Amino acid sequence: MTLRLAEVVLLRMRFHEGPGSKVRPALVVLDTGDDDVIVAPITSKPRLSAHDLPITEWSAAGLNVPSTVRVHKLTVISKVEIVKRIGALAEPDRQSLVDALCRAFCSPDSQ
Repeated sequence: MTLRLAEVVLLRMRFHEGPGSKVRPALVVLDTGDDDVIVAPITSKPRLSAHDLPITEWSAAGLNVPSTVRVHKLTVISKVEIVKRIGALAEPDRQSLVDALCRAFCSPDSQ
């Protein structure tokens, strides 16, 4: 499975304490073609920090409720934890994601 930047997926998130898991949405940030992928969590909670990105076209992205990407909370997950793809960010949200990633991670000289 190859994933693209700004695809929205559902992940099986295992509980840290005890058995079980919960399915949560996440946004693909980078897939280098191996067994893992870098994702940013998606939450329905309102904006919490300067690095949170509200998804303006959340329904078009396959989400059920208004949502926010936690751009600064990146994590590496195994692709076997992906339950399914549910959509992708619309172009304006995708560009906002790229801008937010650069604000968070680009050096000042490259901006």
